[in-house]
This record gives sequence, C-alpha cells and structure tokens, in this order.
Amino acid sequence: MLSSFCLLTSSLAAQEVRIAQPDDVPFDQIVLRDKGDTYVISIRPLVLPRGKFWDTMKETELVRMVTDDGRTLEVKRKFVTSYLKFPQLLLNEAERLTKQGKLDAAYDYFDRLITDNPQYDGLSAALSSYLYENAKVSFRNENYSEALGFLEEAKSYRPPVDNLDTAISAAADKLLGIYVAEQDFSAARDLLTRLSQKRFGNLAAVTKWKTYLEAEAAEKRDEAQRLLTAGDLNAAFIAAKRMRLIYSDVSGGAQLSADIAKRFPFIRVGVTSPGVAADTTSLTFAATRDRRLLHRCLTEMIAFGADGGQYVSPFGTLGRSAGGVEFSLLFRNPTEAYPCSTQLLTQPAASPRLGMLQECMKYVEFENGRELRVQLESPHVRPEALARIEIGAELPEAIPYIDNTSGGLRRLVVNPDYSLRTPIQPHAIELQPYPFSSRALSALRAGQIDIMDRLFPTLVDDAKADNSLVVDYYRMPSVHFLAPNYDNPYMQSATFRRGLLYAINRSAILNGRLLGDREIRGCHVISAPIPAGLEADDPAGYGYDNSIDSRPYEPEMSVTLFRLALLELEQQAEADGSQAPPLPKTLKIGHPDSEVSREAVTAIAKYLKRVSLEVEIVVTPSEAIRAADVGVDLLYVEASVQESLVDVPLLFQQCVPEEKQSRYLRAALRRLNEATNWTQVRERFWTVHRLAYDETTVIPLWQMRDHFVRSAEFGGVSRQPMSLFQDVERWTAVSLTPQKGN
Repeated sequence: MLSSFCLLTSSLAAQEVRIAQPDDVPFDQIVLRDKGDTYVISIRPLVLPRGKFWDTMKETELVRMVTDDGRTLEVKRKFVTSYLKFPQLLLNEAERLTKQGKLDAAYDYFDRLITDNPQYDGLSAALSSYLYENAKVSFRNENYSEALGFLEEAKSYRPPVDNLDTAISAAADKLLGIYVAEQDFSAARDLLTRLSQKRFGNLAAVTKWKTYLEAEAAEKRDEAQRLLTAGDLNAAFIAAKRMRLIYSDVSGGAQLSADIAKRFPFIRVGVTSPGVAADTTSLTFAATRDRRLLHRCLTEMIAFGADGGQYVSPFGTLGRSAGGVEFSLLFRNPTEAYPCSTQLLTQPAASPRLGMLQECMKYVEFENGRELRVQLESPHVRPEALARIEIGAELPEAIPYIDNTSGGLRRLVVNPDYSLRTPIQPHAIELQPYPFSSRALSALRAGQIDIMDRLFPTLVDDAKADNSLVVDYYRMPSVHFLAPNYDNPYMQSATFRRGLLYAINRSAILNGRLLGDREIRGCHVISAPIPAGLEADDPAGYGYDNSIDSRPYEPEMSVTLFRLALLELEQQAEADGSQAPPLPKTLKIGHPDSEVSREAVTAIAKYLKRVSLEVEIVVTPSEAIRAADVGVDLLYVEASVQESLVDVPLLFQQCVPEEKQSRYLRAALRRLNEATNWTQVRERFWTVHRLAYDETTVIPLWQMRDHFVRSAEFGGVSRQPMSLFQDVERWTAVSLTPQKGN
C-alpha cells in the first residue's frame, strides 16, 4: 500500500498546487508527508463513514480518496498531516488577497463564502478585516461616507478588528465637518442620530459635533428670543427657523418656535414660474397656482375620486339634486349670500366659467336669506363644476391676500377683512422666483424657503432621498402644448401645423431632456391637449381617447407638408387674386420663464432647425396663453386642467379665437357642455379629441406629473392637492404634528 502511495505521489509531485477559485466546483485538499517529502493533493470532498471523524481516526486506519482528476488513492491516516475543506481554501485565498490589497478580487471569495457557508468558522473575523481594509482605501481617497459605512459594517462582525472605534470616530469627524461646512445640517443631525442608535454615542467625534451644533442652535435661539422681545417678528421668525435647521432639539427651541409661528405666521415659497396678475383667468400652471391666493370661488375642486371631481364651497354647504338639474348652497354667513347670488346674474359674464353657467342656467332662487338654488335647463353630470367662478368683486372679504409687492420680491399679506381667515393662517407669503429648481431645492434645504411649487423631474429622486423633506405631487397632470398664432397665415393652415408636429421629436425631448431617461408614471407624449390621468386607469383621464396614437417623429413628412401648405396658400391666393406669403424662414416661439419650458423650447428649436426653420426664443408672461397676445408665432403653454368637462372647452377658447376654430370643433365643444350623463361625456370628448388631433388645433407635446416639495416640519398641506395653495389657510411654518420626511 505504501509503495502504491509513493508511486502516486511521485506522479503528483510535478503538478502545481491548485488555487481555489470563487466559481470552482467544491474540492478539498490534503497534505501528505512521506520520508520528508510533502505533497498537496486536490481531492473530491471526503465522505467519512458514520461515526468516523477526521480528528479521531487512528493512524493505521485507511483513508480512501479520489483526486480531482479521477484517480483513487488509499493512504493511512498517519501520512495525512492536514486536511483543508473547500470553504477553508476559499477563506485562505480571500485573506491572502486582502493582505495584498487586492480587495476587488477578494470580494468574489467572500461573496461565495457568505452565500454557501455563512456560518463558517473564521469568516466573521475575516470579513471585519476585509471591510476595515476597504475603509482605509476610501478614507485615503477622501470618501469619508463610504469609509464610515465600511467601518460600521465591520463593527457588526465578531470578533471585530482592533481599534475600530477610533477609526469610526475619525471618519465620522471628517464627514460631519464636511456637512457643517456645507451647511447640510440635516445630514449632520441624521448621522449623529444614526451613530448614537448604533451605540457610538460616546465617540469623540459624536460628542464634539453634537456639542457644536447645540451651541450654534442655542446662539440662534437666543437671537430669536431677543428679536421677539424687541418686536421684530420677521427677523425672529428667520432666526428661529435657522435654529431648527441647525439642531431642532436644542433646549427651549420648540416652544419658542411655536410662539413665534402663532404671533407671525410667515411663509416663503420658492416658485419656478414668476407670479401673475391678480385678475387673470388664464389656465396656465402659474396662473392657477396664484389665483387661489387672490380669489375664492363659489365652488372649489379639492380632489378627484372614482366618481369624479369632489367639490366644496368655502362659503357653506353644497347640495346637488339626484338628476343633476339643480345644485344649492346653504351659506354659513347670510351677509355673503346676496352678493354671491347677484354675481351669477352679472351681464356680461365676468368670467368664462360664468358664461358657461349662464348658458345652462334656467333660473336662480334665493331662499330664507341664506340658501341659493340654481336650476339648469337640462341635467349636468357636474353642475357644481360650472360654479367654479371667482368671488371678489362683489364680496371683498372673500379675497384671501392682498398684493403688497415691493422691489423684485412678490409679497402678499393677508386681507384683514378676509372672512375665512383662520388663527394659524400665514400672515404673509413671499413668492421667491428661482430660475432652476435645483437652486430652489438648495434654498429649501438651507431653510431659506419653506416649500417650492415644482421640482424638475430629474431632481425628484434626490429630494425623496432626503428625510428632511416631503415630496408630493399634484392630483392632475399639467398639459403642455404649442399654441399657434392664428394671425399668421401659415399657422392657420392645418397642413403646416401638422408639419411642425412631425418635425419635433417629442419622445426624445420628454424622455431624454426632461425626465433624464427616468420613468415617471403620468409623464408621456399626448395626442391632444386633454389630460390622460396619472395612471392607466385614472378616472381623471375620462376625456382622453387612448385609442388615438401620437404622431411619430418624421422630419421628411414635415418638409413635404410644409411644401403642401405653401401650394395650398398659393392656390388660395390665386383664387383671391392676391400674393401668397413665402414659407417662413424664422419662427418666434414664446415660453413662460420656467425651467421645463426653457429646456423644452431649446430642444424644439434644434429640431425645427433641421427642417430649415430658424427659431427666435422669447420669454413671455406666466399667464400668457394666446400667442397673438404676446406677438409670437408659437407659444409654449403649461396648462392646469382640473375638471376636463369644463376646463378643456375653456382652454380651447383661451388659446384659439372662436372664429378661428373649425365649425366642427365649435359644435363638438358646445355639445360637450350639453351632455347629461357620463356615457355622453366620454363619447363627445372622444369626438373633441379626434377633431383636435385631425386638425392639429394646437400642437400637443406631453403631459407631466408635477411634484412639489416642502420641509418636513411644514404643516397643513393636503396630500395630492389640486394646486399648491389649496389649503393655505391651514398652513403652518412649524407643524403642530411634526412629520418625518420621505
């Protein structure tokens, strides 16, 4: 037996020792010693007889094994000096690579061990050493956050590497110093909390920076108290906000903040579109946002559920007949009833919505000095939607805020006569414009503003990752399109308008430039200026016909349609005995001063240049919605459509002069307002959609799910509101029920 062993081992002596690899089929290794010679042989894993254990075998007992190349070997136990199982081979190689600094290579070995043998003896200590070495590399590269993560994980393994607490303190000290230097106090507080929860609260770095933040916050607390005593409420509010930003748990800080907020509720709002005029009825995003500060409506839409829009009245209790031919309003304050009721009969109609209501109205009754009843000529699926008209001219005490703008900052102060004022309502609101939402987000994190109206889509994930912020979105998507100037003879041509549509790669602009190749539900190209809802089954998309596909990007088709439009105008001019205008070489495109529209129009201009159309880009007022009013050929519109049944006809009316609309579209919009049930509404909406698509009345682009973001300590904002200031009477700079962020 010994001679056969010698023959076999002599044949194996020339073979190199096999190094275990992470993806190997498991094998073991034995070390044999014979007459002073040592042999390392790779074998298939041993299966010992029941009751036999390697360490208890007698020296004379035979061990039968199969080498990894398939040969059988029998030796006595006494010739085997060591037996290494496959997990140990992997661990040995992982430790060797770790000591050599080959950390990426060692990772694969540890990954195999954690997957197959997570409880293997010695693995925990080896992992702690491995993570410690990774942390050293990250620390040298000044990636202190990554280094701290490695060290914290290394501490979780037993036994951990020596001096881990010292290393954790060093990394935390560097990272906290960076956070404080960048004034990212939220991140600093979160890190201190995390370290304390992991029983690192006594580390030198934790004690140092906690003491520092408490001292800085205490200084701001004392400053706020001095200012409050001196009667400078505005400055006291700002100092207290800074105090909470630095360290919200400072002694006495919470009570002081609550006292200041009650005495002077003051809110700073970051807006990505400048404010608008007080008297506008425009359906643009900015106009819809600001209108709530300047007017209350007889009825207001506050949500959208499975049964359609949900309406309330700030003045009392709404009622509606089962057949939809009547709605009523029982006023809480009888003195408000008569002025509101007389406004319904104003001639000419003071607003487009009032005009629509008067077309449907049969008569108005005023009972008991406080109940208003409106009878319609025929049933309407949402009669209260028609009463979404501004009340103010007849009832000044229904105006929430008064414009008190000075300089470049728009400031609104609460109307002292406002009848619906609440004790916690903000005394003043400042609208601070930001050209880029990234700057507004930085200002929000720094405590310079409390809430911002809209996030650029590529920043949504970043804001959601910050637990000092709360990100939400508006219940209805914004609808984006180009409104043509119908005073331009080429813009009057449906053929030319279709050519413009084919020339713009809408999907590329939306997905690449605006969304940053992220998928955000509710953001997609549309085929008509009608909201499709935020989800596939969103009932708010009842007016959108999903069977109509959006036109593709086909620049060759665009050029052909431009030439065809020229031919049509030449034929028309010949018939009229006039001269046809030449094809335009330059188009003037206007857009509101918002980040989304700037990015979109810049990209649109590049695509139009490819079809030989130069573009002059101009910034237009935020409330502008008709191209001819601002002297441009095309106007980029960001529209807020809440109740499609009422708002879509108004949108067409505001963007396109009625005399420029085709008689088919005018008839379809009129019949839409005459629908008596939801089946008729959907069918007639599909007709409107088809006509808008075929005629390219406007050039549809996309719809967007618009996100807004606020400080986590900011309270009173409803979830998924219809517009930013929907619940402004309930806003509080310091929430009475503090919330965690995202």
